[in-house]
Amino acid sequence: MKNLARLIQFVAQYVTLGLALAFVISLFAPQWGARLRGSPQEPAPATATQGESAKPAATKPAAQPPGPVVAFGPGGRTNAVQPGTGSITASYSTAVEAASPAVVSIFVNKIEQQTRQVPVRIDNPNLPPVVLANVVTNVPTQNLGSGVIVSPDGYVLTNHHVVERATNISVGMPDGRSMPAKVIGSDKETDLAVLKLDVWNVATIPIAARPAVVGDIVLAIGNPFGLDKTVTMGIVSAVGRIIHPETGEDFIQTDAAINSGNSGGALVNAHGELVGINSDTLPSANGGNVGISFAIPVERAKKVLDQIIRYGRVIRAWIGVTCRDAPMQSGDPMPVVTGGAVVVEVAADSPATKAGLQIGDVITRLDEQWVPNALALRNRETHLAPGTKVSVTVQRGDKQLHFDMELAERPQAPAQTGPNANP
Repeated sequence: MKNLARLIQFVAQYVTLGLALAFVISLFAPQWGARLRGSPQEPAPATATQGESAKPAATKPAAQPPGPVVAFGPGGRTNAVQPGTGSITASYSTAVEAASPAVVSIFVNKIEQQTRQVPVRIDNPNLPPVVLANVVTNVPTQNLGSGVIVSPDGYVLTNHHVVERATNISVGMPDGRSMPAKVIGSDKETDLAVLKLDVWNVATIPIAARPAVVGDIVLAIGNPFGLDKTVTMGIVSAVGRIIHPETGEDFIQTDAAINSGNSGGALVNAHGELVGINSDTLPSANGGNVGISFAIPVERAKKVLDQIIRYGRVIRAWIGVTCRDAPMQSGDPMPVVTGGAVVVEVAADSPATKAGLQIGDVITRLDEQWVPNALALRNRETHLAPGTKVSVTVQRGDKQLHFDMELAERPQAPAQTGPNANP
């Protein structure tokens, strides 16, 4: 009995001690009690020391999904995309700074012939005493345009239609100087002209290493309406756009505004590198811009520049055929030809005549590349050089024939001008 009383006393003492210890822990270190119970929580903020006001506990910001990184200033020039993020360029000022020192304003004086009707008295009893007669007068006019300096020794690319029939040309430099320019040569089919300035070691524009592709950001820099150093922005809407079927030359289409006076200026990418020479725009009914403009690709412009400097003109290859699109064979479920270019004329003493092509042949391949229509054939012919040996596949009736020929130089048209007549 005595032993049982001692056991009860012992248990009561330790229970009392345990409760006292739990009370002390809950009062001075509540986080220990939470940890012992198995419910982890954030540590309680430290109590404010004497002399300090109590501050609310800092809360963790909510996790945000990765968003676009906005690059400002020089960093915006490269459009670099960080892993897992998008990229928005907030400024293209570095691109403009790289290109604009090589963009010039062009002022052209011309003599335009204008026809007007004037009343004329005549002494003929069989006619009215006064009749209207057409009188042609020469009227001096001035044309505005833009140009791009492409070499340190003063060669400038601009548009053919800017300098056509010019009596004298003055170029406004970016530093404010004005100087005369000489026409080295001009090509109507590409709408390009090459001018020469009597300067040395001038700023030139950087040339893009790759051609423009659809979706590229582009800037048009020029002299629209006489407002020099104007910059407009857009994207490349299409490439390989053939706007003059008779020439076969392809253009870049953009929605960057190219207004009157901007012709011949620079179309540059987001790095300030030249991708095209501004040429033309599709006008609206009221003469404004509708967001469809065109530029000559820089790859083509460089070839034209080299040939005009060397020969004074552009030399193109010639097959010697005139073609139209092959008609669709709607009544035949298995047509022999579903595309191609139908030969409607073969020029005398041409490579086509010498090879044996005939009127009615359907040209389907040029150097093993499919020819979908007459326009595509003209475009490929335009970009080849005289002396190039090519293979031509034609469909003649139900037979497929192959011809080898060496392309000749296309006979010169009066559209090209330059002081050097012969290569």
